[in-house]
Amino acid sequence: MNRLLAVTMILFFTAFLMGCQSDEKQLNKMVKLIEESAPFEKDFAANQKKLDEARKNAQSVYLDLINLNYDDKDLITQKINEANTYREEQEKRLAEAEENFQKAYETTVAIEKPMKKIKNEDQKKQVFELVVMMNERKRLIEDFFEAYHETLEWENSFYQQLADGKYPLEDLDQQIHKINKHNQDMEEMIHQFNQFTEKYNEGINDFL
Repeated sequence: MNRLLAVTMILFFTAFLMGCQSDEKQLNKMVKLIEESAPFEKDFAANQKKLDEARKNAQSVYLDLINLNYDDKDLITQKINEANTYREEQEKRLAEAEENFQKAYETTVAIEKPMKKIKNEDQKKQVFELVVMMNERKRLIEDFFEAYHETLEWENSFYQQLADGKYPLEDLDQQIHKINKHNQDMEEMIHQFNQFTEKYNEGINDFL
C-alpha cells in the first residue's frame, strides 16, 4: 500500500514538474515575442511624434488660411501650397505609423498561441488580459487612422476647390465646420489611445 502511494506521489510530482516546465517554456516564448515587438513600438512612437508635429504645422496654416480675406488670392495660394506640403508629410508619417503599429501588433499578438498551452490559470488569465488590451488598443488606433485619412481627404478637397474658386461662402463655412469637428474628434481619439497605451504598458511591465 505504501509502495503504491509512493509511486502515485512520484507520478504526481513528475506531472507537476512537467507542467511547470511546459508553462515556463511557453512564458519564455511570449517574453521573446514581446521583446521582438519593442523596436516596432519604438518606431511607431517616433512616427506618432513626427506626425503630431506635422499635424500642428498643418493646423497652423489651416487657421491662417480660413482667417484670410477671400479676395487676397496671392496669399491664399501661398498658404494652400504650404498646406499641401504639410499634407504630403502627414500622409508619409501616417503610412509609416500604420506600418510600424501593425508590425508591433502582429508580433505581440502571437503570444495567443503559447498562451493556450499554459496550464497555470492565473498566468493564463494575465496573458489573456494582455491580449484583450492589445486588441482594444488596435481598435482605437485604427479608428484614429481612418479618421485621419478622412480629414486629409476633406482638407485636400477644401484646398483644391478654394484654389479653383468653386466654393460659395456658405459652403466654405460648412466645410470649415466639418473639418474643425473632425479634428476635435481626432484629438479625443488619440487621447483615449494614449491613455490605453499607458495601461497596456503597465500590463506588459507586470508580465515581464
